[in-house]
This record gives sequence, C-alpha cells and structure tokens, in this order.
Amino acid sequence: DGLDNVEVLAQVPGEEMAERVYGRTRVLLMPSSYESWGRAGCVALASGIPVVAHPTPGLCESLGEAGVFVDR
Repeated sequence: DGLDNVEVLAQVPGEEMAERVYGRTRVLLMPSSYESWGRAGCVALASGIPVVAHPTPGLCESLGEAGVFVDR
C-alpha cells in the first residue's frame, strides 16, 4: 500500500493522547471540510508538531500563520 509508516488508531483515552499519539507524530494532517476550532491542531502545534490543514475558517483562525494550509 505504501503506508508502512502509517498507523490508524481507534479511540484513545485523553490521558493517553500525549504519549500514544502526540509523542509519536511527525506531522498532523487535518483535511476536514469543517472544523469549528481545531483542538487537535492547537495541541499539535503546542507540542512542536507541524499541522497541514484544509483552510476552514475555524482552523485558519485557531492555527493562524503557524499552520500550513492546502486546499483539498
């Protein structure tokens, strides 16, 4: 498949997110067509993880110039 380095996770409890997800993430992709705020993107940026996102109004506002925006 060419996705040998991709791991799809089921639901991860909040207290395990930092270690199991953000501690192992190199880049966060957010191709959502709608995000009201984008908490995951904000946490990723605060953790030093770059965020590539579709430019929804909520993500543009919350990520600002720190986010990389690409049309889907």
